[in-house]
Amino acid sequence: MQNELNAFQTFIDDILIRNKSILDQTTKLQDACTHLCRNISKSATTCGCISINAHKQPYPPSTSELSMDDLKSLMSTHIDGTLCPNCQELIEKEMGRVLFYLGAIANTMDLSLSEILEHEKKRTELLGKFSLR
Repeated sequence: MQNELNAFQTFIDDILIRNKSILDQTTKLQDACTHLCRNISKSATTCGCISINAHKQPYPPSTSELSMDDLKSLMSTHIDGTLCPNCQELIEKEMGRVLFYLGAIANTMDLSLSEILEHEKKRTELLGKFSLR
């Protein structure tokens, strides 16, 4: 995976011409995130392949009696159904755009996505389930 991320960053660096400014990159990232969220919403509201059944998460009054696995099993994604091929394609496209502009920002800041991923993995592994993300 590290080689794939490095190759992806190199690819981004090779083809990015118009949006070299950090301001362009951050606004494009924000735009891609907005489109991603909009496509998720449209999957439920326009297409209907998924439904979002949001409700209060069932946090028990006393969590000291529950294991982290028990607590995790109580939590819900609030999504019922599965994405149709069309919605899946649109969401994957927007996720790709998010990754592209994230890679562009990493290049501009002289950062490595693979190193960032590795550092984040170590931080979350340190606390494991207790990181509560």
